[in-house]
Amino acid sequence: MIVWIDGVNGVGKSHVAKALAKLLTNKNAEYVESDLYWMNLVQNEFPKALSGLNPYCNKFFLTDLRESLEEKIYNLGRMPIVPVSLVDRMCKKELLDYFEDKKVSTLHIILEAKKETIISRIKNDPIRNEDAQNQQIYNVPWQMQYLKTNYPDAVRIDTEDKTLDNIASEIMDMMI
Repeated sequence: MIVWIDGVNGVGKSHVAKALAKLLTNKNAEYVESDLYWMNLVQNEFPKALSGLNPYCNKFFLTDLRESLEEKIYNLGRMPIVPVSLVDRMCKKELLDYFEDKKVSTLHIILEAKKETIISRIKNDPIRNEDAQNQQIYNVPWQMQYLKTNYPDAVRIDTEDKTLDNIASEIMDMMI
């Protein structure tokens, strides 16, 4: 099984995925930080990164991530928990549809919050520099619309006023 933790930049995907992976350690769950695959591509194979300036529309990134997930599922018997913004048709094709065609069970969760809350989370994240914050804030409206329009069957969780543990427990309850 793959658990996709989806949502706009800054909604808390990585934090929720880490919390969920801790709760599911006895199920061979493994947190897979998709951002690391993107950073590796940018740092080590920059020309490939230029073929799609964002991870969600870069075939090389999506292929690397997909191959790593296949390794974890088929060879290591892991259940990947993957925080990633699936905000492009290529994401759906290269990740969601691909694993569905392979008959891999998936749970697609979209984390949601008010636009103002997400912007506040981005501005208060010490990891993001000002340029990254501004770019991600710019992306929030269209990403919210894309997720709303293109994934009507995804499970949606409102993260307003919930702790990471509450959200992770809510997801875990869906899996039982």
